[in-house]
Amino acid sequence: MGQREIDWGQVQRWDEKYYLHVKQAAKEYKFLPVSHTEGNYVHLVGGHKVLDFVSQIIGANLGYRHPRVTAAIKEAADKIGFVQELFCTEYRSRAAKLILEDILGPDEWAGRIRFVNTGSEANEHAFAIAKQVTGRPNIVTREYAYHGSTSGAAGASRNRFYRSTFACPDSGEIRDVPNFPGTGFHIVPAPYCYRCSLGHAYPSCKQADGRLACILASENLIRTLGPETVAAFVTEIFYGGSCIHPPPEYIPQLREMTRRLGILWIDDEVVCGFGRCGKWFAYQLYEGVTPDIMTIGKGMNGCALPGGAVILSKKIAEEVGRYRYWTGSTHAGHPIVAASVAAAVEFMLEENIPQVAAEKGVVLAEKLQWLQNEHRCVGLVQSVGLLGGFEVVKDSKTKKPFVEEDRFATFAGDISRYPEVMISERCFLNGVMVGSNVPNAIRVAPPLTIRDEEMELGFEVLHKVLGEIDEMCDP
Repeated sequence: MGQREIDWGQVQRWDEKYYLHVKQAAKEYKFLPVSHTEGNYVHLVGGHKVLDFVSQIIGANLGYRHPRVTAAIKEAADKIGFVQELFCTEYRSRAAKLILEDILGPDEWAGRIRFVNTGSEANEHAFAIAKQVTGRPNIVTREYAYHGSTSGAAGASRNRFYRSTFACPDSGEIRDVPNFPGTGFHIVPAPYCYRCSLGHAYPSCKQADGRLACILASENLIRTLGPETVAAFVTEIFYGGSCIHPPPEYIPQLREMTRRLGILWIDDEVVCGFGRCGKWFAYQLYEGVTPDIMTIGKGMNGCALPGGAVILSKKIAEEVGRYRYWTGSTHAGHPIVAASVAAAVEFMLEENIPQVAAEKGVVLAEKLQWLQNEHRCVGLVQSVGLLGGFEVVKDSKTKKPFVEEDRFATFAGDISRYPEVMISERCFLNGVMVGSNVPNAIRVAPPLTIRDEEMELGFEVLHKVLGEIDEMCDP
């Protein structure tokens, strides 16, 4: 059967008239029609192709239409299609075994996994289970965190604009959802050493016993609440959208604190997991550190289909297993999604994808340093594996940002002069996709399948665009 002809004018009319778009008001509508994807590129109608240099939303880790994953999806669709979670399929069992035994087995902590639909949903389950097994109501989260957009996940997310807000494009008006997100979330300082909210400078912020100021402040808040009221502390190890990398002491000190206070640690690895940071999971970068609960998502199948999962420690899994866990999700453990996960993980195991990311990450780090040396507008640069990024500043000596509100910005009103907007749009026009969730930073997080010549192209375009931003810096 021949390929059907598409009337793209009609597609645009339908899209503009019927689809509820996010991140843009109706009058700001932009039509970006995709004809196809291939390798690490998105091809638009009309011939413009764009190198994905940020893995869409740091999730398309294997590029597009990976042949192993695509074949597995087709097989499962032809063989089973859909059955609900109460039925067992070989795809779900194989995916669970690959993650818990082949990847996590050597660490000896993981007990059971449940597949759900998104990272947000995985975090919802993590919070519910943590509260159930401890009998405690409170969750501790951090400034600038993002853990999803559903009620509980949004409660742990501290970028105000990313909690289903309405932001007016014509003024500074922002409308929060009443009684949303849920309550019981308490905020502690972020390990953001570049602009510390406590007013400290790293490493002079350390106490006499070596503890970081942000760890001490976190423990003080927990003690104020009462440790016996706190179910869990949730973190990403490296902030995905907010572009924050903690100092090396932070995670070990946080884990020591949670263990000492008897609080569960929920490690959100939706962005950092499955090789992105040079290890299978980012917690493995730290000796002796393991989580109580871990959430995973898009990286497990490279965004081929919607998916997430919550992984419980052996102790917690045993406790939950004593009960009927009454929860439901129509598409949880979906056979086609599970098939995509199993195929993707098998490929990543065969290719030793964490080692690949670690080796390519050396080049990424060198290139980021080169950008910092070449451009006045580039402040702090940071990377781990293939998760990199940089701060965009008006003055690198004073760290003066272009947008004073920085990570408290609401994205209301005129955002055309936000560095994230200017850089991402100009890079896109030059055939490269970058971006972030905050106004003064850019994430560089290419697919783990990035080729050498594609890495060169990405940084050539960034170099060109940042030269234009340099002209906007303070003299």
